[in-house]
Amino acid sequence: MKHVVGFSGGIDSQACLHFVRQKFGDENVIAVNSDVGGHEHPVTTAFVKQFSETVFPIVQVTPLIKDMGGRGTRPGAIKDRRNEFAEDDTLTFERLAYIKGMFPRRKIQFCTEHLKLQPMLRWQNENLVDKGIEFERYAGVRCDESNKRNDTPEREWDTLFNCWLNYPIRCWTKDECFAVIKKAGEPINPLYTMGFGRVGCAPCINSGKEDIRQWAARSPDMIDKVREWEKKLGLTFFAPIKPGVINWVDDVVAWSKTVHGGKQYALPIVEIEAANQMCQSKYGLCE
Repeated sequence: MKHVVGFSGGIDSQACLHFVRQKFGDENVIAVNSDVGGHEHPVTTAFVKQFSETVFPIVQVTPLIKDMGGRGTRPGAIKDRRNEFAEDDTLTFERLAYIKGMFPRRKIQFCTEHLKLQPMLRWQNENLVDKGIEFERYAGVRCDESNKRNDTPEREWDTLFNCWLNYPIRCWTKDECFAVIKKAGEPINPLYTMGFGRVGCAPCINSGKEDIRQWAARSPDMIDKVREWEKKLGLTFFAPIKPGVINWVDDVVAWSKTVHGGKQYALPIVEIEAANQMCQSKYGLCE
C-alpha cells in the first residue's frame, strides 16, 4: 500500500506530508507536485526542488494538453482550440485560458482540474494502477479555510482517482501547521516570510487584496506576466471587483494599494518594513 500526498510547496500540503510520513514511514509514502502550467513563482519552484533534494523526494509532473480530456467541438464553440496543439504539448496557464476562452474564476475553477488533478491522475495510472500497486491519497485541506470546507470528512471515496482520499489535518489551524513544521526542523516556503498568504500560483485568481499588493511591490514581474496575458488574450485575469465592471490587472493593483474603501492609499510595503524593522510574515515566522 502506497500513500500518495499532493505537494504544492504550501504549508498545508507540507504539514499533511509530514503527518503521513510519520504515520506510515517514508518508504510507503509518495509526494507528487504539479507545476500548475508554469504559473508558480520562481521562489516556490526553487523551494520544491530544495525540499525534494534535502527533505523528501517529490515526484514532479507537468500538465499536458491531453490532460484536458478528449478532443472535439465544445458546445457553443466554433472549434475546439485544443486541436491547435499536439496532445503532448505542455498545458500552460496561458494556453488553458486561451482554450477555455476565459481565465478561471472562483466558481469555475477549472485550473485545479486540468493543471493539478488530471496531471497527477495520469501519473498515478502510469505508475501505480498499471503496475497493480494499491494506494490511497491524502490532501492538506483544512476545515477553517472556507465555509465550503467546513464539513470536510476524515476520508471519502474519490471517484476521479478511484481510491480513498484522506484529510488528516482537516482540524488543524494554519498556525498549527507552521508550528509542526518548525518543530520538525523543515524549511518553509520563503514567500510566507514576505507576507504572502497564498504561495501556489503567482498570482492566484483568488488572491486577496493584500496578496495582490504584495505581488505588485515585491515581484512586479508576476504582474507584468498577467498584463501580457490579458493583452494577448483580451481577457481579464481577475474577476470584477464590482459586478459588471470590467477591470484589468493594473486596475486591480491600484485598488490593492488603497484602504478605507478606496478613499486613501495604504503605506507602501517597504516603508512598513522600515518602520517595524521586521519581516512581513502573518504567522510569526521570523520570531
